[in-house]
Amino acid sequence: MDTSKQKVGSVVAVPLEWFESWLLERASERENPLTPHAAEPYRYIWSSWCQWLLGADRSGQGDWTELVLAAGPAQAMEFLLDRVKPATQRSGSSPEISIVTRERYCMVLRGVYGHLQRLGLLAENPMLRLYELAGEDRPDAEVLAPGIWNRLLEQAAQEPADRSPFALRDRALLGLMLDAALTPAELAALNLGQLDEAMAGEGDGPAGSLITIRLQGNRAAQRRELQLGAQASGALRDWLAVRSDTLSKGRPDTLVVLELVFFTERRKPLSRRVLFHLTSRLITQACESLALGLPRHLGPLVLRNTAILHWLKAGLAQDEVCRRAGYQGKLALEHLRAHLSHLSETGKEANTAWNTTSP
Repeated sequence: MDTSKQKVGSVVAVPLEWFESWLLERASERENPLTPHAAEPYRYIWSSWCQWLLGADRSGQGDWTELVLAAGPAQAMEFLLDRVKPATQRSGSSPEISIVTRERYCMVLRGVYGHLQRLGLLAENPMLRLYELAGEDRPDAEVLAPGIWNRLLEQAAQEPADRSPFALRDRALLGLMLDAALTPAELAALNLGQLDEAMAGEGDGPAGSLITIRLQGNRAAQRRELQLGAQASGALRDWLAVRSDTLSKGRPDTLVVLELVFFTERRKPLSRRVLFHLTSRLITQACESLALGLPRHLGPLVLRNTAILHWLKAGLAQDEVCRRAGYQGKLALEHLRAHLSHLSETGKEANTAWNTTSP
């Protein structure tokens, strides 16, 4: 069956008409209907996406409708990174668009592709996975079950079987995600100058010393210092000890890579896709060792959410949790409150961050 075209009313629909059909659906909603004025930025987003797909088709022979229907979340992430640029960028910060802008683009793609699913053009909405690849916080935050989280902590504490350079890199990345709840953008942009002075070279700082990292960002809340725990510091020190030699054995993609703490096996900057594959592999291994099924989400975001949740469970003050996570305010923690509800049943709620403030 040819699904590249679909009749909407009496007109054969093409991608731009699919979007207009979605707008009609949104405008007819009883709650929060989309007005014509509010729809203009969304129309630009969709047309930019369609044009980008045409430009990215190296064969030059792809049918417009087929390209749109065949697109997936990985292509959408490439579109966001390639086509969408921040309005302003602070020196030394990652070239990331704001969460608000990213969510607006993701919302349009999820919405229109969900409409295509309802029209029968797609079996499922491929853009639902954008949350995982984009690495942004979800309103209905997913967290890992305690058993899986504890197994990941055990994996991070174990010496890699072969101690190959990139096995050490992976353990260091896992340690930073579990210990400091860093975002994918922060991991990808982390450079040697953001490590405390003793560690900025070849990882020859004092054995057993804790490493402090200075994070950058476009927002004030994202610019913060975090001291890593002993295990995360040790794992990062092991990677830094082999990093320079590992980098010299390849050809760095750009001069920027020379200053990055982490890079790929091809000596390129880390991408969200690389981090997603790493975390999904580690979570899958943890689940298999426990004979458990896979959780719904496997990306870096679920590790970040779970790490923040454990800070809350440990009784850290809300403002300190926000500082560590790079959140602007306490409302950013509300998406995790539901995961703490069971504590009230065990009489432990008084020890959680919801009842604690810093002096």
